[in-house]
Amino acid sequence: MIKFFRKIRQNLLLEGKTGKYLKYAIGEIVLVMIGILLALQVNNWNEQRKLNREIADVLIEVRSNLISDSLNIHQTYVQRAEDIKIQSTVINALENGNIPYDSLEYHLGRVLIYRRIVLIDNGYQLIKKIGLERLNNIELKNKLMNYYTTSIKEIYDDTADDEHEFFTVYLPYIRNHFLDWEWSERGIPADFEQLKSDQYFLTSLKLNITNIKDTLKALERGANNIKQILQILDETILYYE
Repeated sequence: MIKFFRKIRQNLLLEGKTGKYLKYAIGEIVLVMIGILLALQVNNWNEQRKLNREIADVLIEVRSNLISDSLNIHQTYVQRAEDIKIQSTVINALENGNIPYDSLEYHLGRVLIYRRIVLIDNGYQLIKKIGLERLNNIELKNKLMNYYTTSIKEIYDDTADDEHEFFTVYLPYIRNHFLDWEWSERGIPADFEQLKSDQYFLTSLKLNITNIKDTLKALERGANNIKQILQILDETILYYE
């Protein structure tokens, strides 16, 4: 093709058709420029397509993480709500002085315990590396930032408070006042009668219920945020695929 154009230029010069030669040369330059622009456009299109595919893959990872988080949050919520019921049963028994020893041993294994929860942010960290500003859906971007920077922190902070209560309040108390204790299974006080009048233990239970209620609220907010994100996430994934 290059030899063909060169031959045309040479013929025009030999024939002395300078004007036509200049017009042809300009036309050739224009064609070359158009070819370069088209090549750049195709390259940009390929790069954007590659980026879109990468974003779609990362958002799919985010979706998987959120579903896992939702299941963990739900499980923890159910357990914590049940813990409140059990602690309330123990509080009522202690305040009324009517302690059903056979069932209370199980209940005492469930008071003031903490529940660790692990939430996954692998996909979010990947999308941050790509650049959150690249997301075309501003609502999705804002909700992701809110969940991963606010909701998760609230959940971890509240569960950390529960853990602190267990290690600083309940565990030392168990070592001094219980004959036996198994996590979530049973607790056998050294003296049931002394336990009835132990205001420190009773107050600790009441304060712990307040802590758990705060944890439940944080879990509810996190679950609600996940629900909102998932409602718009699939549509965004389809846009990039």
